[in-house]
Amino acid sequence: MSGSIRKIIHYTVSAACCGLTVFLGYYVDRSEFGWLLAAYALFFGLYIGLFLVQKDFSAAETKGYLALGVLLRVLLLFSLPNLSDDFYRFIWDGHLTVAGNHPFSHPPSYFIDHQIAVPGLTPALFAQLNSPDYFTVYPPVCQGIFALAVWLSPYSVWGAVVVMKLFLLASELGTLWLLRREPGGLNNKVLLYALNPLLILEIVGNCHFEGLMIFLLLAGWQQLQRNRLPAAATLWALATATKLLPPLFLPLGWRRLGWRRGFLFQVLFAGACLLLFWPLFDLQVLRNMSQSLELYFRRFEFNASLYYVAQAVGHWRTGYYYVTIVGPLMGLLTLAGTLLLAWRTPVSAPARWTLPAAMLWAIFLYLSCATTVHPWYATVPLLLGLLANWWFPLVWSGLIVLSYSHYAGGGSVENYGLIGLEYGLLWLFLLGEWWWRRRG
Repeated sequence: MSGSIRKIIHYTVSAACCGLTVFLGYYVDRSEFGWLLAAYALFFGLYIGLFLVQKDFSAAETKGYLALGVLLRVLLLFSLPNLSDDFYRFIWDGHLTVAGNHPFSHPPSYFIDHQIAVPGLTPALFAQLNSPDYFTVYPPVCQGIFALAVWLSPYSVWGAVVVMKLFLLASELGTLWLLRREPGGLNNKVLLYALNPLLILEIVGNCHFEGLMIFLLLAGWQQLQRNRLPAAATLWALATATKLLPPLFLPLGWRRLGWRRGFLFQVLFAGACLLLFWPLFDLQVLRNMSQSLELYFRRFEFNASLYYVAQAVGHWRTGYYYVTIVGPLMGLLTLAGTLLLAWRTPVSAPARWTLPAAMLWAIFLYLSCATTVHPWYATVPLLLGLLANWWFPLVWSGLIVLSYSHYAGGGSVENYGLIGLEYGLLWLFLLGEWWWRRRG
């Protein structure tokens, strides 16, 4: 391909991606599913098409596309999230902390019902919350960022959101920098991360802290590769104090470190977590948090896969939906599957069974069994897939936009046909990739 054609492709893709990012980040509401689907499909098509047409990138082109990935995130820095309303709860929790109230002590409805005045907690903000009767579930690192954002911008929701997004933008820049440090960092993988529409829209665009957890997980894994156990354990503890997901990976890490080093890593990790979670070590606070987590696994349903299948089979056999039973059973299945994965995978496994690969299968099992799978949950498998050379998470990052059909027309109803299409195509690709790898 000639240099002039490559330049035309670069400028065309850059302009189109900038326009689509602004359109999706500022002008499309999640209730406008038709517009959302069309714009996202075009964005994802351009993204995949770039790598199919231009299979190799020079150092200059890599830097140019990396700059584009950063620019697309900066463009969304000043938008108010339009595909998620979780940020209102972030701000609510932040106001509680700044006012000296423990954010885990009471659900939002408590303050309204008892007419307890707290600066910043207004009826208008309360009306925007999606779970006003539930205790918060956001761990200490997130709570600290929420409080800082509200302290810096106490009277503006938009200003507080921008502060939080600055943390996420810094996290994404850190992730890109760490990916460049990977062996062969100047290759397609860092660009596949930099230009992925799901990562751009859901992390900085919709203010989800999976972006910070991804950075900490990746940094911890790289420290683990360098045999720096204290640094790795601290980074993974920080990731856990951002989102409660990383403990899922502990059995996998222990298996690969060996019993002695694995035990040391667990002790260091537990000690760091103890320090980070110290503000939560109150029996009532822990009960409140566990109550919300339990309700999450028993009550909430969104874009599930195996869980919906199990529910459908149960209803077909008995005529009842066992919501409160199937969710916890799926959690036990995830735990058993992760332990089996750690036990059955030998330390001297081939390249496809490196730690990121094992982590990928563990989280994919978790999300397959989960009752709720929001689009931003697929960002972590995407990173792990890039590290482990598995491509089905990349396909999922394009398909998962179908889950937003839940909000079509301003409603809140699952479109099981589109969810079936999402997971049907995903599993078809996954099985095809598995077969291709075994054949090769």
